[in-house]
Amino acid sequence: MDEGPGNEAYRGDLEADSPLSFFWQDESDEVNEDNRFHSNIMTASEEDRHFVCPDALREIMSGSYRGLNNVEYEAFGTPKVLCRQSLSQVYSTIEEDYPEGTLELLSDLLQPGFYPPRDISTHLLHNILLNPQRPHHLCVQAFNLLMRTQRHHMADKTTVPWDWELLTSVMANQDCTSKQCEVVRMFLEYVVQTLEDDLQAKRSVSALHRTITKATLSCDQQFPHVRDVIKWLFSSIMKSTEYGESREAVREKDEQIRMVLVFQRMLSLALEVDHSPALSSIKLAQELFHMLISSEPLRACRMLLLESLQSKLLTCKLLEHLLDYACPLKTSLPMSLSLLLHFLKNCTLTPDPTDGAERWKRWEELVHLLWMFLLSYNVAMKDFLCSSVSERRDRVSTMVYKPDDKISRSATHEAVDAFLSRSRADLGQALPLHVEESLAYLQNHLLDVCQC
Repeated sequence: MDEGPGNEAYRGDLEADSPLSFFWQDESDEVNEDNRFHSNIMTASEEDRHFVCPDALREIMSGSYRGLNNVEYEAFGTPKVLCRQSLSQVYSTIEEDYPEGTLELLSDLLQPGFYPPRDISTHLLHNILLNPQRPHHLCVQAFNLLMRTQRHHMADKTTVPWDWELLTSVMANQDCTSKQCEVVRMFLEYVVQTLEDDLQAKRSVSALHRTITKATLSCDQQFPHVRDVIKWLFSSIMKSTEYGESREAVREKDEQIRMVLVFQRMLSLALEVDHSPALSSIKLAQELFHMLISSEPLRACRMLLLESLQSKLLTCKLLEHLLDYACPLKTSLPMSLSLLLHFLKNCTLTPDPTDGAERWKRWEELVHLLWMFLLSYNVAMKDFLCSSVSERRDRVSTMVYKPDDKISRSATHEAVDAFLSRSRADLGQALPLHVEESLAYLQNHLLDVCQC
């Protein structure tokens, strides 16, 4: 946040009445004031939330922060399943196929400390949320109840109300209406929430082999399922970049983009759940690369795929494939800064059909890809990304430099000059100013790490 003179006075005004102003305290107060943080954080105003609370920051950095969703449930102890006696009216409405009554009764019964049995969650999912005959507002209510249930009591392999067959069936039978897209997206969000919560709960006790993710999305054991996710991901990417200006088309495109993000969360989980994320990233990157070159998507599709990837390790691996594919001169260099210079010196992307007379856009894209490669590689060099999630809690992040990361100033200047020479030969003129500026920033960044 900016620290201008106006902000200093603004903070002074807030300290008199801001709920969060009480949480700025010394370490000596941390234990005594911990409960105050948990009890009052829910009352913070929109303005207050722009400020960082030291207590929350300490919890986040230590890995013990459990999120606001759990704050209001901590005082209720171990959650208990609702008894059948209290659910008797709910079961009656289910038998009578009266979803409005089912949802209303469950909304009243579902309180912190209590959760419904699996058959009730299954009914909400199968017979209301995913029932195409149900009105849209009932689908939304069912989704909200499922997410509330997940907050009250996280599902595991024995209690989760969905399986891979259901997920595959939903993805195969979805139609093109914006309402159905929204329902599918809500279902996917619920699926990923169960996966993420279960993985988070079990990573601290080295129990990844008992997670829902391991059973459904393991690159080692369930790679056909991962291929399904990649197929659905590309389908949503293609649909989200289709032309259409009607309100219905815009809404559907928005839902497809949200589904792209959900599928990327799935791929991130698939990358994390096995013992070696480095090996899993190689398999995933190869699969994504083959899907890209076989479908030959437009630039908008390629960029949406790359920019929505959640794993920097996977981003770096995929970019390595794409840039090598665009490079006529092959090399045996491993992923490194030397490899980046090789791509800078030799790569030429194929024109995109959407460019028209603006042929410089493929050179703009190449500079953008090289920047993405550099930034993702800087993160991937931290060796903890290659360790399993169960091993990271006790490890310190360190930068792992390799011999091929030692680049010279002369090699850097040579690579940039070669890039400019190729672009001028292709265009018959210099690149647009903003592209040359981006290239100059890239060169300066590389010169900063040069050894000689």
